[in-house]
Amino acid sequence: MLKGVAKKFNVLDAVRKTNTLMARLRHPFCLPNCLVRSAPLVAMFLCSALAVGVISAKEKEKTKKSEKTTKAAARVPGFSVAGGFFTNAVTLQLSYGGDDALVRYTLNGSSPTEQSPAYSAGIVLTNSVTVRARVFGKGYPPGPMAVESYVFLESDMLDFKSNLPLILLHAGNREVSKDEKSNVAARVLDTRNGLASVANRPEYAGQALLNLRGRASLRYPKRSYTLKLVDAEGDPLKTSLLGLPKDADWVLYAPFPDKTLMRDALAYELSNAIGRWAPRTRYVELFVNESGGPISRRDYLGVYVLEERIKIGKHRIDVEELSPGDASPAALSGGYVFKKDHADNGDNAPMNAGGYPAFTAMNSSRTGFPTGPGAFPGEPAGFQPPSKSSSRSSSSSSSSSRSRISAKGSVTNHIGAPIRREPMGVMRSVIYRGDDEEIVEMMEDEGMRASFRTVRTNKFYFVEPEPDEMTSVQRAFLQNYVNGLETALYGADFRDPARGYAAYLDVDSSIDYHLLVEVTKNVDGFRFSTFFHKERGGKIKMGPLWDWNLSFGNCNGKQGYMPEWWLWPQLDDKEYSWFRRLFEDPEFAQRYVDRWTELRRGVFATSNVLARVDRTAALLAEAQARNFQKWPILGQAVNPNWFVADTYAEEVEWMKKWIGSRLDWMEKQFPAPPSVEQESSGALLLKVEGGRAGKVYYTLDGSDPRAAGGEVSTQAKVYETPLAAGSGKLVARTLDGKRWSGPVGIGR
Repeated sequence: MLKGVAKKFNVLDAVRKTNTLMARLRHPFCLPNCLVRSAPLVAMFLCSALAVGVISAKEKEKTKKSEKTTKAAARVPGFSVAGGFFTNAVTLQLSYGGDDALVRYTLNGSSPTEQSPAYSAGIVLTNSVTVRARVFGKGYPPGPMAVESYVFLESDMLDFKSNLPLILLHAGNREVSKDEKSNVAARVLDTRNGLASVANRPEYAGQALLNLRGRASLRYPKRSYTLKLVDAEGDPLKTSLLGLPKDADWVLYAPFPDKTLMRDALAYELSNAIGRWAPRTRYVELFVNESGGPISRRDYLGVYVLEERIKIGKHRIDVEELSPGDASPAALSGGYVFKKDHADNGDNAPMNAGGYPAFTAMNSSRTGFPTGPGAFPGEPAGFQPPSKSSSRSSSSSSSSSRSRISAKGSVTNHIGAPIRREPMGVMRSVIYRGDDEEIVEMMEDEGMRASFRTVRTNKFYFVEPEPDEMTSVQRAFLQNYVNGLETALYGADFRDPARGYAAYLDVDSSIDYHLLVEVTKNVDGFRFSTFFHKERGGKIKMGPLWDWNLSFGNCNGKQGYMPEWWLWPQLDDKEYSWFRRLFEDPEFAQRYVDRWTELRRGVFATSNVLARVDRTAALLAEAQARNFQKWPILGQAVNPNWFVADTYAEEVEWMKKWIGSRLDWMEKQFPAPPSVEQESSGALLLKVEGGRAGKVYYTLDGSDPRAAGGEVSTQAKVYETPLAAGSGKLVARTLDGKRWSGPVGIGR
């Protein structure tokens, strides 16, 4: 082996030549002839020495580079004046503590390069600007970025105070758009002693990326934004804002046609209260400057809602993040977020100021809609007869009659049709539904797909991982899993816990989502912005809630303004996926009634919901006045308004009445649970609440008087006379025909 090594590297010849040279030089390392003859052994020695030398050289080079990087990292430019709010000119000096490098800087939002200006003398700042600087030295990599923002204020900002937190964003002399993220200087100011002002120390003072968000909402002059917090290098920066859990991604939601300013936040609050995560929110007043000058009250945009963005995260949708490398069967099972929604192709142009007539409220006029109850466990009288023709008809009577529209009012959200830009390779199909809606379906080229269709032709969009980050194997897994759910759901054994839909779908989250949609009567709740998620090894769960502004009566279509009638019968099976079939399982239907009964006693109690409204209205009492001074739409119809009031208080009061009527109507659609009263003797009286129909069945052993499938349990008895005190663990239900109420119990 050694001879082979020596031969391969020509070591014998090299040793002889080296020895001759060393002998001439009388070098002490001259090798005797005996060792020359043992060249293979010497070869091993030389190869080892050579390898050690090479490794040593590499380590020295690595150490040298590391030292250079460390020195570069230590060369962070110093700013003589820290960023903040200013009203007068600032002279800024940059320093780095050495004379062997240059500080280069930019004032236009870009990162400094070798071509950027080199600092030589004080920089006079007179307008809001973000200064980015880094040290460049010969033979060293550029040092870390240092960033400071200098936000100038007009004098009218100095006495601006609010009981809501303030967010100030300065975009430089750039217009914020939807498709391109703008670098902005961001200041988040929480209240101190009940008030927020520019004198307060910012909770967050740093950089962010800002862009417009939304679809149809971009037609309104008050727009929503996506806000991403970033560090000096532009990387996401997780930070807590206004007491909300740390994250980099946020939404600044702009309530506009919702003149109570609270419908979205109220729905999310209810969802969180019943144990289903929805974005947590904080009300703020927002200023955005795009002119490049000082921030002034001219930049005021009104009351906004700071919201958590829907995404995977420990404090948001708490499922495992799926990476492109996750390909094992266990890893492929989660986590995923997907949704039903509008096709997000095309572009809606902003609406100009001017008049656009409000829609005339219509009932669904599609033939066969609204549908009957099917297996839904509600009162049959709570369903309207289906339409027999496609002719349009005005709405039927409702307890929520329409308010007058002020004669001075005009609708302010539209002139002309939105511009829609179709991507190349996309065919557009427009279907007129006869209910004042244009349903647009995009048929995409395979290379543009961000969605999938199921065996039941339902269409879903990938959310997380994002479509361009998902592997084909991951796409296939999710699509196959949803196909498996639909196959099981519409199969003969769909009720079987092991072979039916329950093996794929989380039942309780589906019930909670359905109840939240119907309680609030969000007309988009089943068909658009409808999110699903799946954790690793788990089932599909519905939620979280998103985009809830067309709720609590704020819609002139789909009977959204009416507290009576269910929403879902107006929708077909693509809009109202899976639920008609789910309710054909009597156990699913009963769990729905039981959950309603539970929530109606707590979170959905009328007094509890209205108390939330009152607290929010009190919080917004001061700021709403400024909001409607900026956007003077009180007394004006803004599509899709049904009710139009002249004051904020009237808008809130109308919504409160709508909520009370809605909850009362829903309560009457299910059999009334028995009430339990205790006589002075201790005996228990059971009776149907409100004198409503039904017979009371009970057990005293803690078991359910309703047997599986809806039959009466063999342990149940019909209530006839008062029950003696201490009789046992009471469980009682009302049976009205074949429909059971939710349970009541004592001693369970």
